[in-house]
Amino acid sequence: MSQPTGLPPKPRPRLDGPERPFWLGLREREIRVQRCTGCGHRRFPASRFCPECHSDAFAWEAVGTTGTVETFCVFHKAYFPGFLGEMPYAVVQVRLDDGPRFFSNLVGTRPADIRPGQRVTAVFEDLDAEATVLKFKLIEGDAA
Repeated sequence: MSQPTGLPPKPRPRLDGPERPFWLGLREREIRVQRCTGCGHRRFPASRFCPECHSDAFAWEAVGTTGTVETFCVFHKAYFPGFLGEMPYAVVQVRLDDGPRFFSNLVGTRPADIRPGQRVTAVFEDLDAEATVLKFKLIEGDAA
């Protein structure tokens, strides 16, 4: 998505940190999360220890791309100047069907039309040749 001219750039994700497998997965159109190899709990963001059983053993795995909007917030102030051109914008909390929660944006939907319980699917938005971000869109025909 191109940035309107004259605005500062949006913040970029850090691609070389502990979530590197997540960001690499997005480039391949997958959502990857940590799965504890001790108890099976799936988690994101990355952490050294499982919050359920405290094991330090984990693997990265791809999960499904559908989920449910749990809640949302509409921002009327640009905390980062790069978002001025999108004001107001909504941030949704999505619980994946077989994974953890993610905070992101709902594309193609006005903030006034967002409701908890709506079914969504992942959208992979390329920022450039290196970075892809995860967003969501309503599943066609859903009117929760």
